[in-house]
Amino acid sequence: MHSKLEIARKECAETESWLKLIFASGAIDEQTFKSLRNLCGRIKRMLTSSCITIEKKLKWRPNPCPVASL
Repeated sequence: MHSKLEIARKECAETESWLKLIFASGAIDEQTFKSLRNLCGRIKRMLTSSCITIEKKLKWRPNPCPVASL
């Protein structure tokens, strides 16, 4: 699950780059650009938060069967 969230986060960053390029080319107006960039930023923050939460849970997860690790 964590790797899928990381991929989604990278895709979101790529989307932001494309938005900047599309805006710079004049294909979308400033209001549309700002609205989409804001939405993309919110999604990226949610993905980042989810990644951090999963990393913490994986790091502090107790070994389910300590005898098996011996």
